[in-house]
Amino acid sequence: MRITERQKEILSVIGKCIILASALVAPNILQLLKPKDHKAKYQYKRTIQKLYDNKIIYLFGERIELTKKGQALIRKIQIEEVQIKLPERWDKVWHLVCYDIPEDKKRERDYFRRTLIRLGFKAIQDSLWVYPFDCKEEIAVISQTLEISPFVAYLNTDYLPNQNKLIKYFNL
Repeated sequence: MRITERQKEILSVIGKCIILASALVAPNILQLLKPKDHKAKYQYKRTIQKLYDNKIIYLFGERIELTKKGQALIRKIQIEEVQIKLPERWDKVWHLVCYDIPEDKKRERDYFRRTLIRLGFKAIQDSLWVYPFDCKEEIAVISQTLEISPFVAYLNTDYLPNQNKLIKYFNL
């Protein structure tokens, strides 16, 4: 299913409100999302209706509840928002992420790999990736969100074979 930017924005707000409310049911959340501009009211209603039609949310008057599909989409949105903060200088430490994710979590493994690529990691081997800057917290958030953290390891080293190629690759 293709999700539009507007749907992503609404789901992101719903997800943040649900986290703040510490529950899957957030009363009166729709009030926070309603547009103040009368022209946008139609688009808002249409977007909410599409989320409902696609079984991403349930509507109960002014209450909203996420379906399992909606919860999965919010997790995906949260992962897409993860960015690694880059320091001004490289501390000459390599940060490695390795994983051995079982076959029954193939979807999560493939999504994790695509996320590493999006963040700029370089593959050294099939499930061993390197990055020049600290990203332990970001990897922890991603792996916990995907529920694969027992299968992911984060390591640091100050030397890698062929690190001169990596230094050139990352423009360090």
